[in-house]
Amino acid sequence: MKVSRISLLSLLTLAVLFSCARAPQQIVEVPEEKGGFTVVRVEGRYGAASGFFVAPDKIATNIHVVAHPGPVFIKSPDKKTIWTVEGVTAFDVRNDLAVLKISGDGTPSALGDSDAVRIGDTVVATGYPDGRYRVTEGVIHRVRSGNKWLQMEIKLSGGSSGSPVQDSKGHVIGIVSAIEIPYSYAIPSNALKRLIDGSKLSEPLTTWRKRKRIRAYIYSVRGQRKYNLGQYDNAVADFDKAIKLYPQKADAYYNRGLAKFRLGDLEATNGHTEKAQRFYEAGIEDCTEAIKLNPEDTYAYHNRAGGKFRLGQSKANQADVAKVQRYYQGAIQDWTQVINLNSELADPYNNRGIAKATLGESKIAQGNITDAQALYMEAIQDCTQAIRLNPRYAEPYINRGYAQFRLGKTKADQGNIADAEALYAAAVQDCTQAIRLDPGSAYAYGNRGVAKAALGDAEGAIADFDTALRINPEYAEIYYDRGRAKETLGQHEAAKSDFQKAKEIDPSVAN
Repeated sequence: MKVSRISLLSLLTLAVLFSCARAPQQIVEVPEEKGGFTVVRVEGRYGAASGFFVAPDKIATNIHVVAHPGPVFIKSPDKKTIWTVEGVTAFDVRNDLAVLKISGDGTPSALGDSDAVRIGDTVVATGYPDGRYRVTEGVIHRVRSGNKWLQMEIKLSGGSSGSPVQDSKGHVIGIVSAIEIPYSYAIPSNALKRLIDGSKLSEPLTTWRKRKRIRAYIYSVRGQRKYNLGQYDNAVADFDKAIKLYPQKADAYYNRGLAKFRLGDLEATNGHTEKAQRFYEAGIEDCTEAIKLNPEDTYAYHNRAGGKFRLGQSKANQADVAKVQRYYQGAIQDWTQVINLNSELADPYNNRGIAKATLGESKIAQGNITDAQALYMEAIQDCTQAIRLNPRYAEPYINRGYAQFRLGKTKADQGNIADAEALYAAAVQDCTQAIRLDPGSAYAYGNRGVAKAALGDAEGAIADFDTALRINPEYAEIYYDRGRAKETLGQHEAAKSDFQKAKEIDPSVAN
């Protein structure tokens, strides 16, 4: 019997979405601020975002809010007061910050000391999530070691960009810039202080947008949007332009690498293995360049790990087993680096776990049972940690079940049937939990079916395989597995039909 692994998730730069339970938090509707307007609505080409006064005639917001072509209007919460933007007095591309000179006055916010922020501190963000003026309460979860950005447990959404984050004293200690569910991220206020101190004469918005760094920024954002739409060739073209304008833009490199990986996946699906490998190699080079530019960027390591894993899979049928294993080991090392930089994300643990399990398969092929079993156990530990960090994330349950199944198979081959059956049963439980979390997962049903078959429950396995195939009728491995289960029940003609279907979809499955 075969058991299937799920595909790897990939991270982008600004809005990385995962599913996770949240800590309790309070959302307070605020119709109008007392004592003058401090937080404002920033309307541009792509809708409403947020900003706040840092001087009577200046507001702070994110670059990505105002860098796109077209007019920008600053509005009060009640929309009765509208200010126009006269220009940009300061900006910081690395921290996604811009200070705008506007035609009017407001009430400046008091800036606090972001270096004094501690884990567990209560904070509130005021802005326009989903276009509605809100004050949202949360807590500080972590402070990044490299750029000092604040990682917060707080429920924010689109439109929150540029929102001030205040401490219990009402001082602004951060500016919202990114959302990575269940966390949101804020630029530290001390970065804004330094930017304000270095403010110069106002530069017209249209002139500022022509700067190479800003144009590079826009091409990079466009590339991300096209990537999200599945337009990978066009995304690469935009990232090319961003890099040409600003060769030090690390995120453009690793996002271009990610787009190349997706192009490689498409080639692999169409059976063009060599083309796929060239895309994977080019993507790895891009991520490596990003790491050179910023050695503490988790996204660059994460994306490179995904490329190495893909390359290992694409070369798995070739004779050079040592090279394949080096790719898997390289992926494991990169995900380990992601964990070292940020141990609070479930994804790198999950992906490192499946990379270890895959490396274990390669060890089995070499007859190295001891190393394979050690890798399977490490994979189980990694997936368990991913589950601890995000109990509502279905994929680590599937992958832990996969590693348990593989470890159980080695135990059965050694004659340790009791341990093997315990591991198969654990795999069934994990896949059942994955199905509760994601009833539409063909992988969860397929893998549970494989584990049930190993426990001698052929009828239960067939029922799971039937469901998996209703979800994904092109799932070649499951036709093969269902055929094996039918054989055990003496349904030889039905089994033969499943084997033939598997071969039609993917000739390698029945080998």
